[in-house]
Amino acid sequence: MVRAVLSDLAEATSFLQRYLPEELSQALHWSTLRLHEGSFVDEDLHRSETDFLYQVEYLGSSTSLWLYILLEHQSSPDRWMRFRLLKYCCRIWDVNLQERPAPRELRPIVPLVFYQGERSWSYAREFADLFAESVRDWPWVPHFSHELIDQSGLAPHEVQGDLKTQLMQLLLLAAYHPSVAWMGQVAELLVSLSSIPPSGGVNYMRVFVRYILSTQELEAAQTFRDVLRQHAPELGDEVMTYAQELLEKGRLEERVRVIESLLREGLDWAAIERVMGINETQFQALKQQVEGMSE
Repeated sequence: MVRAVLSDLAEATSFLQRYLPEELSQALHWSTLRLHEGSFVDEDLHRSETDFLYQVEYLGSSTSLWLYILLEHQSSPDRWMRFRLLKYCCRIWDVNLQERPAPRELRPIVPLVFYQGERSWSYAREFADLFAESVRDWPWVPHFSHELIDQSGLAPHEVQGDLKTQLMQLLLLAAYHPSVAWMGQVAELLVSLSSIPPSGGVNYMRVFVRYILSTQELEAAQTFRDVLRQHAPELGDEVMTYAQELLEKGRLEERVRVIESLLREGLDWAAIERVMGINETQFQALKQQVEGMSE
């Protein structure tokens, strides 16, 4: 969900303008904002971190900088996040140095940590604070700080930004804080979204609904369906239809996984057909069906 929303440059602009320091935001030529493909986070942290790298120019010059968003998908603050952030910035500078023509200077990076955990962020933003206080002023100790977007204590009515950016923040908030009253506001925003033609080949309605179904308990998802029906009956029915499609897709994917496991164990198709009631031709058709449901 986050990747779908923040890959939309208009939505990313809305989000960044809201959370960057005003002095910096006003000095940037926002129409030049571009998203850099790829990720810089550690391989084993891809399930708990998401990152976005944007390039944008200063107003009145050809100088550009990078805006780097690191989204922390975790419930509590991490003291060592600053250390990982420095590693990620170095990886970005490696990319900078590989550009042609070769740069004579490094491009500045403005790092933003986006956090919505259960507890407020409690650690300093200065990297040097990871060292003993007696050595923090040494010339050999690196100094840099990051911007922090801490939405752990945010109330739903305080969420700002464009339509999809608001939905993204509210649903992240709901995922970490189930007691927050988010349903009515999300329902209103989804109704507004339903009146906007799809753009960029992304069905955002399904992106948001899938996130709700993936992060909320069944009872909460059913309650949300009823709330949505009060705002727009047809959307409430669409949510249930999509939920049923996801359940069916999951059931078929599990069947494919079981058959592929049996094949890896060396069972022939005669034995698989006796066990699973499906032959090789039907299995290939099943895989195509699952692939089609993913598109």
